[in-house]
Amino acid sequence: HRIHLTNPRHVVPESNMPGYPWLETTPVPMDSIAPKMRALSKLGVPYTSAQIDAAAKEVEGRTEMDALIAYLQGLGLALK
Repeated sequence: HRIHLTNPRHVVPESNMPGYPWLETTPVPMDSIAPKMRALSKLGVPYTSAQIDAAAKEVEGRTEMDALIAYLQGLGLALK
């Protein structure tokens, strides 16, 4: 996943997808996670208060690339 997101043409030479190399070094903004989760819970996403409270700690030390990969992997699980 990381190689594909950093430079897609290393995986698929004819790809026209842009690379997103900065995601590898950009930290997840920990202070924005809980407010976003609270807003999403008001829209129906079933986050618990415990999940929201623990969110900043769970993303500590993670990058935007880590977050994007986790999101993409979760998409497949949500369909099952």
